[in-house]
Amino acid sequence: MRLRFLGMTFLALCLATSATLLAAGSGGPGSCPSDSKLLNGGPTSVFGSGPGSWWDLVLDGLDAAGFDTDSERVAYLNGVFDTDFTTLAELKTYNLQLLSDVWDTNQNGYVCAFQLRGKRAYTGDAYINLTTFGVSDDRIAK
Repeated sequence: MRLRFLGMTFLALCLATSATLLAAGSGGPGSCPSDSKLLNGGPTSVFGSGPGSWWDLVLDGLDAAGFDTDSERVAYLNGVFDTDFTTLAELKTYNLQLLSDVWDTNQNGYVCAFQLRGKRAYTGDAYINLTTFGVSDDRIAK
């Protein structure tokens, strides 16, 4: 009886481990739908930095909106997220973790980022088309 229990426990652990490894092994980018508003030409890295990353899109948008200093960026992003962080690094961590938790449903570290469609006048944010993006998870080929 005890041997059977140990065997079942071992099998359950093996299945859980292989499911975790399969999910982690799909760490490459998937694909994004063909769309004229797609940014970065395909999947966007959630936690990466530089061209092709989500944070690069955010920084480019803040630059285009005219936020030249970190204090201006921090103030604007705190208003967007309704937070009270004191540094841009804290806001980056918050934004990227939020993006990962909500939109990267397959948890491979990539999402599809899109330029917003139309004018978003109802938000009261004059910079929304520069600093806010549409997002969906990338598709992993089966």
